Amino acid sequence: MVRDQRRLAAIVSADVAGYSRLMGLDDSGTLAALKTHRRELIDPKIAEYGGRIVKTTGDGLLLEFPSVVDAVRCAVDVQRGMAERNTGVVAERRLDFRIGINVGDIIIDGDDIYGDGVNVAARLQALAEPGEICASKVVRDQVVDKLSFAFEELGAQRVKNIARPVEVYRVELGGAMPDLASHGHLRWLRLARSRKWQLVGAGVVAVAIAGVLAWWMPRFFNPAATPNPPAMSIAVAPLEAPKGDAEAARFADAFTRDLVSTLSRLEGTVGRLHVVAVQGDSTSEVIDPSALGRRFNARYVLAGNVNRNGEGNSVNLQLVNAATGGQVWDARTTVQNSDVSGQSSVPLRNLARQLRTAVISAEIRRVLAQPLSTLNATELVLRAGALSRQDPSLAGQLEARKLVDKALQLDPNLVSALCTRINLNSGLDSLDPKGDHSRLVREIDEDAARAVSLDPTSAHAWGWRGFALQLREQWEAALEANATAIKLDPDEPDYWVDRAVVLNLTGRPAEALALANRALATDVSGGAAFRPESEGCRAYLLLGQAEQAAAMCEKALAIDDDWYVRALLVAAYANQGDTEKSAVAKAELLKTQPRITVDQVKASDRSSHPEFIKLTEKYLYGALRKAGIPEK
Repeated sequence: MVRDQRRLAAIVSADVAGYSRLMGLDDSGTLAALKTHRRELIDPKIAEYGGRIVKTTGDGLLLEFPSVVDAVRCAVDVQRGMAERNTGVVAERRLDFRIGINVGDIIIDGDDIYGDGVNVAARLQALAEPGEICASKVVRDQVVDKLSFAFEELGAQRVKNIARPVEVYRVELGGAMPDLASHGHLRWLRLARSRKWQLVGAGVVAVAIAGVLAWWMPRFFNPAATPNPPAMSIAVAPLEAPKGDAEAARFADAFTRDLVSTLSRLEGTVGRLHVVAVQGDSTSEVIDPSALGRRFNARYVLAGNVNRNGEGNSVNLQLVNAATGGQVWDARTTVQNSDVSGQSSVPLRNLARQLRTAVISAEIRRVLAQPLSTLNATELVLRAGALSRQDPSLAGQLEARKLVDKALQLDPNLVSALCTRINLNSGLDSLDPKGDHSRLVREIDEDAARAVSLDPTSAHAWGWRGFALQLREQWEAALEANATAIKLDPDEPDYWVDRAVVLNLTGRPAEALALANRALATDVSGGAAFRPESEGCRAYLLLGQAEQAAAMCEKALAIDDDWYVRALLVAAYANQGDTEKSAVAKAELLKTQPRITVDQVKASDRSSHPEFIKLTEKYLYGALRKAGIPEK
């Protein structure tokens, strides 16, 4: 036996999900499909990129490549090719592939290869969703600046038979996607990614190919189909507590109950999560996420444990993909007994918001990997949101709106689709100065009115209703709609910021400032879609408190850049008489708005309220003229 060790270039691993069951249903059809895909797509791609088939395992392949770059390119081409081949194929008949890629040392035994490098590739494959590629950190580091594909960090994952956790990255087949988005001058984009790379020698790639497949057969031969879990569905298991610790067990039960309640109430443009509470008491039994996912028909499972310490209760949470067993999100925090007393809890709400964001981000990744023709209405809304974030241009927003319109064709009563359409139209109104403003305002008004009529219990729908009325300058009606949103969900900072906007636009900055500060106090995690700092900045400016306005504007700009807030900052420094700082702020503003005018700022405000006009002429527009901003 010839044995040698050398460095791997990459490892890609996959298997056919439910392969044995599928073979039992239609063995010839399953094998024929695999052979066809290999002959027409997979084998030609392996040859194109210089790969070598080490061995086959029935439902998988082990491949060797001389270059990690070629391995990743081959894997991406295979996944994109499969997406095209599956276009128009219903989900129950589609064959998808999971791929895992790793780089490491291997043991060569003749034509075969062994070692942790191969084992890790197989574990990475198991973490991937059908249609996805998961890679180790060393793969990502070596190709991130050589290829155009983006990588999303999934964190360190513990995998079977590997001593140390593996740092996992998902290859974004469609390019980078920001976590949050912005439309108009009050939406804020956060994207912090650092990229590093290092050189690597040639090596080996282990590739296995995974699929999800079901062939049509006469109904009396087929078992009843397992229903697909709803989009954004999560089963929440009771937190585990140490055996014999009755106080910890009581806290764990109360925390689980309150988390389920809070998570169920949280809303957003894409709607509420589908939350299922797993009944039972705190237990130390091992939780099987896959079994819970099947039992409760949920895509994700949340589990965790609690231990008491001197500072309170140490809570550890893990969100797991029920289909793959891969970890999606985790959190470690200290929670006090008072946070689960039945009263409103800011820490618990912020934790629930983080969890909601993790579920939606995972769902967007899943939806992006699926053929467009297979998506239901809710999934189309998720995809539209992803597209609007990926491409903030006018063309991108128009394409996203087409997806929402398609969702509304499938389900005319889907409130999340109506809210997303409002969001997109508000962005289009800002992006296209030559667009039909009156038509967009009319559509926003109609969609918002329909949304609240379909679900009068939706605080989010009432929030958009208030926005629509604000655009029409129906100020009192806007405040009434906003009051309904706040009554339905008083702990959501966005609604307090919405109210501050209306109060600022009607010349009531003192009241607006109080509400902006309240939103800041409740938005500990910084997750509000509309930043409280921006409205606080404007309120201080309209109150004539230039120094405080400048400080608040700087806080807002430290979170995210925005041309309107930069204009406020220019005015604040001009009002202070600090010509040097005003000139610096103006130079920064001109980088993104080289033809900025006072009229453009006025058009963005869109308020003809007499008190607002009086204050803005004195403290904003006049100050901008003093700083050298032209009128037209």
